[in-house]
Amino acid sequence: MLKIQFKDKRQDPIWIVERRYTIGSSGDNHLAVSDASLSPLHARLLTKDNKLFLKDNNTQTGSYVNERRVTEKQLLPGDTIRLGQVEFNILDSRSPSSDSTSPQSIRPHWSLVAKSGSLSGREFLITSTPSTLGRSSQCDICIPGSHLSRQHLQLTLIEQELHLRDLGSVNGTYLNDQRIVEAIAKPGDQLRLDVHCFHIIGPGDASDNQRTARSCTGVPGPVKRKAVTTAPKQWKTKPTSPGNRITPELEAAAPMPKWVSSLSVLLCGTLLATLIYLFVLGH
Repeated sequence: MLKIQFKDKRQDPIWIVERRYTIGSSGDNHLAVSDASLSPLHARLLTKDNKLFLKDNNTQTGSYVNERRVTEKQLLPGDTIRLGQVEFNILDSRSPSSDSTSPQSIRPHWSLVAKSGSLSGREFLITSTPSTLGRSSQCDICIPGSHLSRQHLQLTLIEQELHLRDLGSVNGTYLNDQRIVEAIAKPGDQLRLDVHCFHIIGPGDASDNQRTARSCTGVPGPVKRKAVTTAPKQWKTKPTSPGNRITPELEAAAPMPKWVSSLSVLLCGTLLATLIYLFVLGH
């Protein structure tokens, strides 16, 4: 997965987890930016075959990738995009979000990236162990709303492993669509707490390896050409089809007898003489 961040770092990077991610000045976009140079729906980030594309929405101020105006363009880590007058950086999962010399910029080993609803793209860092997640403001990771219990889940790091323990929640905790009470999560696993879905990020995130493997195995090999043959093609249709029917050849017509020819000439002559006689008689 890739992240998008304002170039001026006005807020934390946002993970692109939706297959169709909208950016614009309207509040109903995934990323709403209050800026006069942006259209209400300015551009879309589209995920196709594990690749991220920027698509402009026919805007007047345009969409730019590395200062080149584009209609649709694949994005890569390190690219700079500009929508109107607002600039963003595209980061990969291993890119620091700010100055690497700052202690706050050191990315922890584990985090949860929201994949659904209004939280989509937000990253929740697991900065202490054990950490609690729930709707209570006393939790280390607080997610307001009635779908979570006050203290829903405990996350504990033990020897570089992330241990999950459900805290008796009403709606349950699901790891890769299996309800759990206690479990060990791996990087790339999917965590669901009622309507909230999260992608688990950890050391050597499996999603990066899977994306690389898919892109490598997806390269087509050389196309083998069929050998050219000069033999006549054989019909593969059923015997009753027109392709396999033997059309009988027309037999040659027998020659006409001479007396038939003579009789025809005689009849024609008689008819002609009769017509001439009638014509003369009429005058």
